[in-house]
Amino acid sequence: MAAPRVELLPPGAAADEALVEELARMINVAYAAGEGQLWQLGDPERTTPAKTADTVRDGGMLVARLDGRVVGCGRLRPLDASSADLGLVCAVPDRWGSGVGREVVRFAEELMRSRGVAAMQLELLVPRDWVHPQKQRLREWYERLGYRVVRTAPFEEFTSSPGAAARLATPCEFLVFRKELA
Repeated sequence: MAAPRVELLPPGAAADEALVEELARMINVAYAAGEGQLWQLGDPERTTPAKTADTVRDGGMLVARLDGRVVGCGRLRPLDASSADLGLVCAVPDRWGSGVGREVVRFAEELMRSRGVAAMQLELLVPRDWVHPQKQRLREWYERLGYRVVRTAPFEEFTSSPGAAARLATPCEFLVFRKELA
């Protein structure tokens, strides 16, 4: 099976409304599946087309394509001069488990390494008092890719949405993973 081609979208791609809507929809579908039981019913979607367009405009959106079709994405953000954050890694449902996410992560790591970034970080929202099967699957995947939990952080540290903690259906925290890129 062919590997998808991953690229960093140019900021101007934010004007492509169809692409931005497709990315936002893919992210929301993946997060709805991966975060079931963590949020109260009716919780808003993970992102919007406007927020996705902002990420593209900021120069941090990766997109994976296979045969011209968008099949995955990820978001990169610098944390400081030597580290970057990788988030929103996801694939379209019919490509889950096919290596799309792995290619997005590989591309992100290579890109950041070429820019002199020494470490990549990512976060995983997990319930505090029980094991969520999808979150456990993701944790094991990150660990297979060489990421290690370096700390546990309170939910409020990684959310900018006021009142978000009140929308949780269960107490949650973030596992902060890190991988040295050298």
